[in-house]
Amino acid sequence: MGIFFCGGRAPEYIRYDPDLVRITRHFFQTNKPIACVCHGVEIPAYAGCLKGRRMATVPKYKFDLEICGGTFVDEPCVVDGNLVSGRTYRDRGYYVGVWIKMLTKERIRS
Repeated sequence: MGIFFCGGRAPEYIRYDPDLVRITRHFFQTNKPIACVCHGVEIPAYAGCLKGRRMATVPKYKFDLEICGGTFVDEPCVVDGNLVSGRTYRDRGYYVGVWIKMLTKERIRS
């Protein structure tokens, strides 16, 4: 089981949902596979899950990531433990394969 925080405008609106915050924290606390791209960073940022984490996102969200204790990396794929991230959907060729391997490893482990 894993969770993928996609980009687009949706994260801007759904990040305040208490159930989504609870679920987000669960995935970070239990070390389950997490993928995040573009605007998706707004969800784990709001949930308080990015302190000490390295990740990619669009430069527009560098401030949001860093104010929440994370480190912005301008690369197409960044892996930090159970978290894989990319800047935009255009980087999908770099992070999707890594994400699938994480999910496969988790399935075997469970």
